[in-house]
Formats: sequence, C-alpha cells, structure tokens
Amino acid sequence: MQPIFILIRPQLPENIGAVARAMANFDLHHLRIVQPICNIQDEKAIATAAGADYLLFQATVFETIDAATADIQWLYGTCATKRHIIKEYVPLPLAMQEIAQKVEQTKIGLLFGPERTGLDNEILSRCHRIIQIPVNPDFSSLNLAQALILMGYEWFKQSKNLKIDFECGETYPATQSSLARFLMDLEHDLDHTNYWRESHKKPIMWQNLQNIFTRLQLTEQDLRSLRGVFQSLKRIKKR
Repeated sequence: MQPIFILIRPQLPENIGAVARAMANFDLHHLRIVQPICNIQDEKAIATAAGADYLLFQATVFETIDAATADIQWLYGTCATKRHIIKEYVPLPLAMQEIAQKVEQTKIGLLFGPERTGLDNEILSRCHRIIQIPVNPDFSSLNLAQALILMGYEWFKQSKNLKIDFECGETYPATQSSLARFLMDLEHDLDHTNYWRESHKKPIMWQNLQNIFTRLQLTEQDLRSLRGVFQSLKRIKKR
C-alpha cells in the first residue's frame, strides 16, 4: 500500500507534470486531482513529466474534495506555516514514519493546495494532522513539485529500508587472509628499507599503518593494485 497524493486546484500544467515526474522517481502511483485549473494532460505537463506522463493519464480527477477523500481513512494536510487552528503539526520525517506504520491497514491521503495560496484553514481543519517540511522560516514557500519530491524521498526512505550497497564489480571484498599476507609483505619491505629508523618506535608506527588499511573497505583487486604500486617503487629504487 502507498499513500494517495491529492492536488487541490493545481494551476500550472508544468507543475502537474513535475509532480508526476517526482512521483515516478520514488515509485509512487496514486494521484488524484481536484478541480484542476488547467488541462492535466496539456503538452507542457507531458513534457515536464519527462516520461512519467502515464501518471497523468492514470490520475483520477474529482469535482469536490469530499469526493476525492470519501474513501480516505487518515488525511494529512500540508502547509508552510502554522495556522490559527488547533491541530498537530508533524515534521515531515516523523510524519512519514507514522504513515509507513499505518499505510498497510489504513488508506492515507496527502493533500496539497493550489500553488498560489496553499490549503486554507477550512480544508486543514478536516485533516487529522498537518505535515510541515523543515525549511528556513524566513523563506518557507515551496513549489508544489518541490514539496512533493521531498515527501516522496522521505516515503522512499521509510518504505524501501535503504542501506549502504558496496558494489565490487568483478572483484570482491578482500579476505582477512589476503589482507594479512599483504600487510606481512609490506612490513617485510619496510623492515628492509629501514623505514622505522628507531626500532623502539616500530610497534606504534606499524599499528598506525595497519589501521590505515583496515579502515578501508579494500577488495582483492585493490590489494593486487597496491602490490603492483609497491613493486614498481622497489624497481625504481634498485635502478
């Protein structure tokens, strides 16, 4: 399940197209539009969608907010500044954590107002919570598509369980035994070049050098490359 994005009276086709593009970036599929002021399939919208125009053709258009939200069980509004209504204002990251927990059992809608005015208090009063994007309070206005791409990004982080992906290509992470052999050979070469200068300093100096290599996420190819570099330097010294 995913949240449903609901645009209220969007005015510019370029913004609607940019919204579609932002949604596609984060694998979001459910777009509803209430009383659009322009043609949502305008050529400018399609051009700005940059390949995500399928969302413009799939989008459902409604005449009223009541119709667009009739099946929604939990409704979030969005606004740049706090209004004079009694309501919970939730920072975007926390809101998306909550939405990710609710969305499997609850149909959730996210309301976005017109570009010029945003959502008015009458509409916000119908929402369970209001999402706020942490921005500079002295310049808090966001473009419709900018707001949506931030929402999509936070949703994606929550829903996809993002993690660091170490891509090795055709090699693979170095094993402890490979690293140990490399370090043993390096120590041997340093011993023969009198690198330590003063023998009593070797233990701490060697420990520091080992830490340099063990902090890195070296691959087997990295070790072969480093061996080649050191062999080349040894040949230069011999000449």
